[in-house]
Amino acid sequence: MTDINVINSVKIALDTLLQTSDVWLLKNDLSEQSVSHRIAFHLDALFPDFNVDCEYNGDIDRANNRKAISILKNELKQFGLLRGKEASDLEKEFTTRAVFPDIIIHKRGSNENNLCILEVKKSTSIVDYNYDIIKLRAYTSNRYDNNLVYQIGIFIEAIVGKNKPSFNLRFYKHGEEIVFEK
Repeated sequence: MTDINVINSVKIALDTLLQTSDVWLLKNDLSEQSVSHRIAFHLDALFPDFNVDCEYNGDIDRANNRKAISILKNELKQFGLLRGKEASDLEKEFTTRAVFPDIIIHKRGSNENNLCILEVKKSTSIVDYNYDIIKLRAYTSNRYDNNLVYQIGIFIEAIVGKNKPSFNLRFYKHGEEIVFEK
């Protein structure tokens, strides 16, 4: 499946959410998890040959079968995201963290078919989105022994509120932000 096909299908799922009663979640600024779940629900029908999962932490290729990514410590430090133990271990250039992606489109049981990974953040969130961006860069890259290598990563900002809920998207491939022309 091409990147454009994936992106267009994600956009269809988001448009569908906005046109159904699910828009109520955005209008009433309900939890990110509930919004992510409904996005995944709408994605499921558009990707019949894949599994669409929320908060999926499985990784068949790791010894403990749990999803983790390696991140440069300097990148985390830049945004004030470095944790105490990570900061005190000066020998390591990067750190490894367990992760629970908001939504993934993949085939369970292998990392060979990791199609798309999505991180969702509401516009009213008090949590900075920089960590989501750092994770998307790691999810789509094989740098620092990252093994997930999703074909494409998408950051979804859900614009919430009574007026006109919408979505803003940013795209990641090979660990870098990319721009797709319409």
